[in-house]
Amino acid sequence: MQRLCRFLMPCAAAVLVGAAPAGAVPLYDVTILAGAGSVANDLNARGQVVGSMTVGGASHAFLSGADGPRDLGTLGGENSTALAINARGDVVGNAQLGDGIYRGFVYAGGALAALPSASYTTAADINDAGVVTGSTSVAFPFANPQHAFTYANGAYTDLGVLPGGDGSFAAAINNRGEVVGAASPVMDGAPNFPLDPFLYRDGTMTDLGTLGGIWTGATDINDRGQVVGYAGLESRGGNLYPSTAFIYENGVMRDLGGLVADPDRTFGSGATGINNLGQVVGRAGVAPGREHAFLVDDGTMFDLNALVDPASGWEITNAAAINDLGQIAATACKGGLCYAARLDHVPAVPEPSVLALLGGGLALLGWRRRQAWGFTPLAPRCPG
Repeated sequence: MQRLCRFLMPCAAAVLVGAAPAGAVPLYDVTILAGAGSVANDLNARGQVVGSMTVGGASHAFLSGADGPRDLGTLGGENSTALAINARGDVVGNAQLGDGIYRGFVYAGGALAALPSASYTTAADINDAGVVTGSTSVAFPFANPQHAFTYANGAYTDLGVLPGGDGSFAAAINNRGEVVGAASPVMDGAPNFPLDPFLYRDGTMTDLGTLGGIWTGATDINDRGQVVGYAGLESRGGNLYPSTAFIYENGVMRDLGGLVADPDRTFGSGATGINNLGQVVGRAGVAPGREHAFLVDDGTMFDLNALVDPASGWEITNAAAINDLGQIAATACKGGLCYAARLDHVPAVPEPSVLALLGGGLALLGWRRRQAWGFTPLAPRCPG
């Protein structure tokens, strides 16, 4: 019986796979979370999404909820944006003070509070333990350079700079306390020029290298230590300073490429998020002035627009983050307007015709077995 089951199950799977029309069932549903002009920046393990939405003539940080987006307010100024959320629902981002200057904030327990600082300080991410990372000026007021930091229990830790450099900017922190971002590898360079990606671990900032270009930065890190971001490339085909999405793992930086055949890298790409399964999201150019969101799963890059129902009319232009359930914080556009959205994975279900074909295949296999064995069995089970 074990031998028969081992034969029957692969055959049944072959019937199903062979009969299922490619792309017949959308793999993601699109849920719009806020009004036109809103942007989704991150989501947590529960599918809560944060970003910014239009309020009057201003932009305010929001947190998605069952009854609609919650306006997180500002720090006395006009604008704010939420950039990250942890599993507990704590949110970080940046908001204007009354004098118009931006300051990093933490939203927890229903209250918005500025990070305590006398200098220019921005927040970028928060892990599940509540450790915040961001960047702050090392001299007041607003003097370059800036240094990446972590903030926990009321205290800042300066993460320093790369050897030979003088500035660093944090982008993400994982639950092991490892921080990634971009840092200048030279002293007294022009702001943001050049930049290399860094990994801060166990008190040491390490340069992850580049793919030959001068503007490279890490944007996210998962709990396995896999890092993603954007990598500058050497100029080619008249295209100055092209960039590409990358993943860094096991000490090696790998080019993830783009969504269209583009040997001269006319259309750039960048990775913005990675979950603990190693799935990567980001955006890539597909035509002049036009970008699509992508998903990299098991080494293959997919245009997310091919994974949603085309009849919905949505164009997914950016994917900012992905959680371990496969939910994606994204931007969806229609009719010239763009909205913060969450993409929810929908398991592919075979169409009725496919199920009928599968049933017919199983029936045929059963008939052939009866002919060979001379009896009609009860419902077969594979012995343990």
